Amino acid sequence: MNDASVSGPPAGDHGIDEALAYCISHAEREGISLQETLGRLGPASFCFVSLLLSVPFIQPFSLGPYTFASGLTFMVAGWQMLRGHPAPTLPSAMGKIRIHGRGWLAALYFCQRILAFCRMFTRPRLTRWVSGKAGEKLVGWFVFTGGALLTIPMANLPFNNTLPALMILFAAIAWLERDGLMLIVSLFWGLLTLVYFATVAKLVWFLFAQAFHWIKSLLPPGIF
Repeated sequence: MNDASVSGPPAGDHGIDEALAYCISHAEREGISLQETLGRLGPASFCFVSLLLSVPFIQPFSLGPYTFASGLTFMVAGWQMLRGHPAPTLPSAMGKIRIHGRGWLAALYFCQRILAFCRMFTRPRLTRWVSGKAGEKLVGWFVFTGGALLTIPMANLPFNNTLPALMILFAAIAWLERDGLMLIVSLFWGLLTLVYFATVAKLVWFLFAQAFHWIKSLLPPGIF
């Protein structure tokens, strides 16, 4: 079967660009709830919320409690994709978030810039990976895994949120742009996250062992 003959992800009644424009227009006025926005997109809304919520993490600093809440939201969205839900049902606390104000406007405009930049090199290819139920499940696994990695507490180290957020972001772009190659990019960021976390854990264990031996050397013999 030719790649071009494979249908892309269902986009619902509204496309991603129209949804972003809709959110921006409302964010400049009274705002709009995240759940209401997702209702406009149908199945494409899984990756819209993944794109939107991953953008604030594309910087080196931790966002505190928002990180854990977002990680759970990604896991819920990924799991619902795996289960074949037609559209995401978010935890009530996240679904009721109103998209308004300068912070959300900056995130929405950044989403537009990311999509515009990615469209310089994305195109429909390897579409078997991002089409139909099998593609939806595969992307769901990537989003779920990225969310799980995001919830791992790493003592607010630089980039500990950025790497899994990039995994989620490129999985979302893969689905929205019908570009299976972006799943390979997403996988790269996921593997880099694991390497980073393993390196940090090994370093922490080494420092703990060194501190333990130092304390032990200061105490009288026979205590340990």
